[in-house]
Amino acid sequence: MEKCSNINTTINNLFKQKNLIKYLEKSIKTKHLVEGEILEKIILRSEICDKLEEIVKNLKVVKHCIGCEGLDLNNKDPHHHPTIEITQKCNHNCVFCYSKLTNIKPGIYGNLDNCIAVTISQYGEPLLYPEKVKKGIEYVKSLGLRCDLQTNGVFLNGNLIKEFKDLGLDLVMISLNASKPETHKKLTNVDTFERVLKNIELSAKHLHTIVRAIYIPNFNDQELVELAKKLNDIGVDEIMVHQLIVHEQNKRELEKISSLENVGRIKDLLLLVDKMKENAPDVNVTIKGCLLVQLKKMDGFILNGITSDCFSEIPIIKREYHPLPW
Repeated sequence: MEKCSNINTTINNLFKQKNLIKYLEKSIKTKHLVEGEILEKIILRSEICDKLEEIVKNLKVVKHCIGCEGLDLNNKDPHHHPTIEITQKCNHNCVFCYSKLTNIKPGIYGNLDNCIAVTISQYGEPLLYPEKVKKGIEYVKSLGLRCDLQTNGVFLNGNLIKEFKDLGLDLVMISLNASKPETHKKLTNVDTFERVLKNIELSAKHLHTIVRAIYIPNFNDQELVELAKKLNDIGVDEIMVHQLIVHEQNKRELEKISSLENVGRIKDLLLLVDKMKENAPDVNVTIKGCLLVQLKKMDGFILNGITSDCFSEIPIIKREYHPLPW
């Protein structure tokens, strides 16, 4: 997305929810002496509140998000790292992808004078043009910046990984959202699961490797838990779990695979990440940094009741445009 996501912290009608009864049943009454008067305070707590607070407390920012404007809560208009866009073409056709719903032209988006990292790329599959990716890495590293590559992993191979490492690529992010080939095909419309998993393992041996996974409630919950174990076994460094973002243009397609009524629930996201972490003790399993820093400011009662606004317009790049210099 163009902007770092801001969670919708409006807790409309929270006190009308059925869960409130459970909170009140477990509430603790405490007395405070204020100016000679005894005031009674109801503390709304429950085991799940404590658990959610503990989960958030232990989550760490993924390496890709370090340096992102979204980590600064004082920034009222945060944007992602600058990106190098090579193509919108892709060999996958993912049901949730926003890239196919808009039009962009190749180039550099963002101010390279005021950043620490550049991502290749936000749209399309860059490894359809590996030589252009190499030039992009060379250019970013010539500026002394961190270079992150985002890919679906299909076209990675040993030679490319070696070349990328020699050029100074800092990390690679590979998309995988299922633990079974048939589910992967349902999401991407291609049969590439085994190849992607193999290339993730290959990448993990040579580069800092992050797997990006989209969480679709009531569809791939359990498979992401199973995937976490696979990724732990092959030595992946980090897993970044993203909430599903729904656009009007892909809503109907998404509704064919799952109900969207639970999309955006922070409680469900955190409990899923916690289960994944249990299956992947050697991996930093986390969520995107711009969301995490906001959740760290909230108590368990809030975490248990809020929902991210995951129904969005198609993201439009508003960062300044520069043509590719090569």
